[in-house]
Amino acid sequence: MSAVSVRHVTHTAWGRGNFVVEMNRSAAIHHALRAGLLVAAGSALIGVPFLLGLNAAPLVAGVIIGALTVALGLAGTEPGARGSLPMSSQAAYDRGLALGLIVSAALFGLFGEFEALALFALAGLAALITISVTRYSAGTA
Repeated sequence: MSAVSVRHVTHTAWGRGNFVVEMNRSAAIHHALRAGLLVAAGSALIGVPFLLGLNAAPLVAGVIIGALTVALGLAGTEPGARGSLPMSSQAAYDRGLALGLIVSAALFGLFGEFEALALFALAGLAALITISVTRYSAGTA
């Protein structure tokens, strides 16, 4: 009677483990890419309401939230550098940004601003996706 084993998954044919190969595969994005994505998203939140011809409330909200998003992206470019945010703060602010975008989208939908609902919901969804794939720890060189 043989015992069930996962050796074929955890070891190569030469008897060595393949843990290094499996552990190096990562879908996490680097903090510098996260910062660039935030700056791009913030710029879009500032400009797209003007292009869509939205009313005053979504326009002002887009400019304010967009400016905060750009500032958050610029403050997270290099962890540990002067003027940058710690990684734990970046993670908390990113979650707050995503929640705020989704709540504002719901409020705009409640008051009949469906273009603003689409814009802010899309931005909130993009923020949630970015949060889920961002590595909020300092990597080694």
